[in-house]
Amino acid sequence: MIEILKQLAEGVTYKTILQQQMSYYKQNYSRAANEIIRSILNDSVTNYTELRNWLDNLGGITSDRQIISAYLSEGNYTDALNLANMLPQLYNLQGDELTEHGFYMDMLNLHQTLSQQGRNTYQLTTAEKSSIELIAEKSKGIAGAQAKSIMEAVYNVYYTDCPEADGVAGYKQSWTVSPNELGKAYGLNISVKPNPANQWAAFDYTLPGNQTTGIITITDVTGHTIE
Repeated sequence: MIEILKQLAEGVTYKTILQQQMSYYKQNYSRAANEIIRSILNDSVTNYTELRNWLDNLGGITSDRQIISAYLSEGNYTDALNLANMLPQLYNLQGDELTEHGFYMDMLNLHQTLSQQGRNTYQLTTAEKSSIELIAEKSKGIAGAQAKSIMEAVYNVYYTDCPEADGVAGYKQSWTVSPNELGKAYGLNISVKPNPANQWAAFDYTLPGNQTTGIITITDVTGHTIE
């Protein structure tokens, strides 16, 4: 509460403060959930029910696709396909996203067919191989990655994913990395108010990852460190 009052006194709106707190707690929640998921996956025996529960807690289409993969690992194609068929409605997939979902369903159906017939990707029919080739060429999503992996591993057909650059756009460049931007990329966030200040200033900061300590260096307008 004291921190909220301090930020309000500095001109930050109450809505902004609440949004910052929600973002902070969501970040910690997601980090903890992912750690639990990694622990489940690294166990000697995978508890798929527990795994699906925590993936569901995370939410999002990526987690749902991982839940589908968990069903497939157990050979439960009924629940896997039922959930997969629900994704367009759950996430309002349209346009290219819906097209990608169609490719994704094709890969799931192929997975089911191969499993039920006791075959593997080295035993594809001509029609199945043609379908895989089409998905590898057209899909830019998860289905395309799966199809390319099959074509490369089984048929030694390789794909170039790097776009060609015209002129000198693709040449290597060198520039000075901004420490501020680099810090933000790693999750560091800091603000000071008022700035500039002559008597007092309040610092609000978030440390990256699992860091618990940091050093704040204060400089004057000329860049000299104030001791």
